Amino acid sequence: MDPINLIFSGDFAPLVPTEKISGDHFADLLQILKCSDLHITNLECPLTYSENKIEKSGPGIKSDPASVSLLVQSNVKLACLANNHIFDYGEKGIIDTLEVLKKSNIESAGIVNRTNGQEKWVIKEINGKRIGFLNYCENEFSVREKGLLGAAGYDPVKAYYDIQVLRLKVDWLIVNYHGGNEYYPLPRPELKKDFHYLADLGADLVVGHHTHVFSGYEVYNGKPLIYSLGNFFFPYEGEPKSWNEGVLLNCLIDDSIQFELIPFYQCKDGFEVTLMEGDRKESVINKVKDLSSIIADDSKLEEAWRIYVQNFGEGLSGKILYPTKIDKLLLKLPFIKKYVSDKSKRRSLINILRCTSLEQLLIDGLKLKQ
Repeated sequence: MDPINLIFSGDFAPLVPTEKISGDHFADLLQILKCSDLHITNLECPLTYSENKIEKSGPGIKSDPASVSLLVQSNVKLACLANNHIFDYGEKGIIDTLEVLKKSNIESAGIVNRTNGQEKWVIKEINGKRIGFLNYCENEFSVREKGLLGAAGYDPVKAYYDIQVLRLKVDWLIVNYHGGNEYYPLPRPELKKDFHYLADLGADLVVGHHTHVFSGYEVYNGKPLIYSLGNFFFPYEGEPKSWNEGVLLNCLIDDSIQFELIPFYQCKDGFEVTLMEGDRKESVINKVKDLSSIIADDSKLEEAWRIYVQNFGEGLSGKILYPTKIDKLLLKLPFIKKYVSDKSKRRSLINILRCTSLEQLLIDGLKLKQ
């Protein structure tokens, strides 16, 4: 049997005006992408004309359905949809996205309760081997109540049963996990445990995205755990330089899984993705090694998380610990009240309590003030 070559990329949000879509956004990567048996990405936004944006904390994003041509151009054949933006334009946004992908011969994973009864996972047969793909995200606004169309939220009990069922159907099982703390280049300690748990259940490879920065990796009991690939294609104004740097995961599956990480720039000075060269490429590779060494050492990982919490945990708790004495005074003034106790604060609180990474940051930030 010939080896199987899989390419994984991180967050893909084709937020390009249709008049600026050309045929060369991925020209520098095409040899890598076209030579793979399958390119798997995380489609970070719905492809829809809908104008009915849901109420949520954080930005709501979408792309014109015509931008599916960017996925086709980059040879994407499987789109992971379990993420925190896929429901930004409600059920209509998801339904439109599924239809657009289907018309472009792109399969999708990570959506539950589809009207056609399709499972949340996808099984692909490549070179005589069956590969199963599961896709989960942390529990934010895209994850809905039981029985409703939405993203597949991560739950350790459900993951146990999913993997028990899927493991019997496939030769290799891969989990794509959308979670972590945005802009933090390491997994929180509990997220590392979740990745280990998924591997212990039967996943052969776990691939992470969502943080918008690349992270490190480890090989746990012979199974690669890749904690974040960063962005793949995500033009967005006002972000730090790290936003525009990512890595491709290039996997070769034979008797085992061999892999390499390929650094690139995305949408740095326009709408192109280009391979890194020279010193910057070497710098990113060394950074991945440094991050991986921290991940491998639980005490270092705990210390890095403690420092992160010190810097950002208090700010998160400050968003929801209200009213203060001043708030209480302002609440007595009818024309001010709506600015003190508004729906956006309540939505923010719901999101923090539902999303494990935000919840952990909140709890550890509060502990600093004990």
